[in-house]
Amino acid sequence: MSDDEIYKAFGRSVAARRRELDLTQAKLAARVGMSRASIANIESGRQNVLLHHVYSLASALAVAKLSDILPAPVRPVRHEDLEVIRWDETVAVTSQTRAQITDMIASAMGQRGLKVGP
Repeated sequence: MSDDEIYKAFGRSVAARRRELDLTQAKLAARVGMSRASIANIESGRQNVLLHHVYSLASALAVAKLSDILPAPVRPVRHEDLEVIRWDETVAVTSQTRAQITDMIASAMGQRGLKVGP
């Protein structure tokens, strides 16, 4: 997940929770000591958020756990995880072919923004 995607996902979580609580951006801004424009920028993913602001927002949004508003980390895909392919024992597949297929899968997963490797 890129930095931009992290900030956008965080912003969507903040906006969703704010709406659940029926708060305006201005009311949330007042609770955390920020401007309404900053809240709007955070919710759209355009503003980097300092750690103390994350805690302030979590408190103002009355989330049970900080992780409730943070995007889940993307677990890197390990090369061993790509071995989920079941090879048909009746078909002769060379180790070179297996390596090529594994590389293609790793490449496809990398293009989707997933980290591949140890």
